[in-house]
Amino acid sequence: MGLKSVTIGTEELATGMPKIGVVLMGTTRETLLGQAAQVLSSSAQIVEWRLTADDCLDNRAELINTAMQLRQVLGTIPVIATLKTAVHESSATIRAADQLYLTLVNNRLADAIELDLASVTQPQFMSLTKQMRQQQIRLILSQTYATACTASQIVADYQAMAAAGADIARVRMQPENANALLTLMAATATAGAELSLPLILTATGSLGRYGAACGQLFGSTIVFGRVGRVGGVGQLPVNQLKQTLQTLATVEGASK
Repeated sequence: MGLKSVTIGTEELATGMPKIGVVLMGTTRETLLGQAAQVLSSSAQIVEWRLTADDCLDNRAELINTAMQLRQVLGTIPVIATLKTAVHESSATIRAADQLYLTLVNNRLADAIELDLASVTQPQFMSLTKQMRQQQIRLILSQTYATACTASQIVADYQAMAAAGADIARVRMQPENANALLTLMAATATAGAELSLPLILTATGSLGRYGAACGQLFGSTIVFGRVGRVGGVGQLPVNQLKQTLQTLATVEGASK
């Protein structure tokens, strides 16, 4: 099945060279904006703004102000916003997270929102994603694995994300060994051959750089690096990752 291209802000996710992303995790506005300024001077094309349950959940004005300033620093670089919560969060935290996302969506302060696959069963899922469609904000559904799992389960999760209406499907894991990483990569390649939406595989930890460097081989449309100390531990520096992707390009002309 052919890949359906999806645009996040100014960047098109399609076959060929993956886009290079960097994760921002500033605990204060000043730290976050400082990280963004570092990313701006690199070859990164997309940022993931990873919020926590303590970030602006009870202060809408602060969230809007921070997000607007982040936009000003990054310029045309698209922003993926995601809030990682535990599986058994309190109902109050879940409601606060929903309000955080709605604030970002209604003010169009992110180009894509990433939600856990489990959120599709929440009553707010339909109303939130409807609002996202109206604002032309992309929906990324993701599944995070705490331990290694089978290729068939990973493919099934990709399929479930596609069936739930995701624009982009993502899996995350910190592989403990090479076999676990190879399983993730092979499953992503299999799912990519069956599904039309863009896929993202994010391997973290000491083996994460291998998954990023080989992203085009198995069909990850975004891979992640770091800029200085900004980004995931174990990831390659962005400029080095770009050079490696160009060297390993499997499609003629993909190094552009």
